[in-house]
Amino acid sequence: MSCGPWKLFRFILRVTFFGVLAWFILALLWAFLPSPPSDHNPDNGSLYPTSQLRAGKALTRVYASNHFRIEDNYRSGFAIDYRLDMDTLMLTISGAERQLPIFLPAFNDDQTTNSVTEQVNVTARIGDRDGANLPWFEFADAVLLYWWIEKDILPFTVDVTWTMGGTDSCRRMVVQVAGYPHRRPLLALEMQGSDVSSLVIETPERPESFSPSKTYPVRVALILVIAPTAVFVNDLLGGFVGQLIESVVTTLLVLFAVLAYGFAFMAIFFSVWGCVRGPSFEATVERTQARLDRLRQHERLQFLRIQAFQKRLDQICDNERFKSVLEICRNGWHPERDAARQVEVEIDVQKEAAPKKELD
Repeated sequence: MSCGPWKLFRFILRVTFFGVLAWFILALLWAFLPSPPSDHNPDNGSLYPTSQLRAGKALTRVYASNHFRIEDNYRSGFAIDYRLDMDTLMLTISGAERQLPIFLPAFNDDQTTNSVTEQVNVTARIGDRDGANLPWFEFADAVLLYWWIEKDILPFTVDVTWTMGGTDSCRRMVVQVAGYPHRRPLLALEMQGSDVSSLVIETPERPESFSPSKTYPVRVALILVIAPTAVFVNDLLGGFVGQLIESVVTTLLVLFAVLAYGFAFMAIFFSVWGCVRGPSFEATVERTQARLDRLRQHERLQFLRIQAFQKRLDQICDNERFKSVLEICRNGWHPERDAARQVEVEIDVQKEAAPKKELD
């Protein structure tokens, strides 16, 4: 079976067409995929983090930068990943060099020590709501999707504080941005004594921090496909496509300007032409009055309340300002008005000449 140039061209064209179609379908799915929240109660910052970490799963929490200001953070949000080993009770924070025990054994040896603080270097993923994100994306999804494209990270220091309660044996671990001891913690763990079942994890509620939606992993998988393709096409045809789009936009703007200014010019021209060569104002009023009379006599058009229009027209004609404007219109330059003025002048001349003839 021979494969001629035409068949090869059709095959390449078909593959290209279906490839572009598949890309657009994936892009539409990525754009309009719903974003249901992962936690059943988004306004509660404890239920979802507790269930997630106690199950041994990773907890990704996205914090709003305007609530947790960090030096050198120029993005609108940053994300930190946590993971808790329930067997060893060791907490892992993204970017930290080692795992951290959620409760220090030193409290058992030294009963006079109630608080211990240690500074730990961590790394956060940072991102914005704009870029390729659409306005209706969840804040956490938008920040993380932005990171998948830009890959910006933010190393910073946190203060990890372990405290031991008094008689109630309440153990507590708090993770805060370093240098802000009175600010709300990024993460807090609390447990009564050694009872692991009483372990509770707390994070700030909305709008201070968010968890990714349930469909966030799907969007990540989609963007890993459509983003490299878009970048490749932009690098390959970016200059040509950019010039083409710029030319089309410029042409459309020029056409719009020509049509807009042309329409305005023609409207002004025909308005002046209609004023100069059109019927006089008196003739227009007479025609309108005649039409109203015909409509008023029509039985089927009684519901239009022609009498109300007639009354309004009479009120306008009796108005003093309208009469002054009408007087100005009578002195215009319409042919009908010129003829009427000539007739009036001739009548006045005849009236003035009549007494003189009688005297003679």
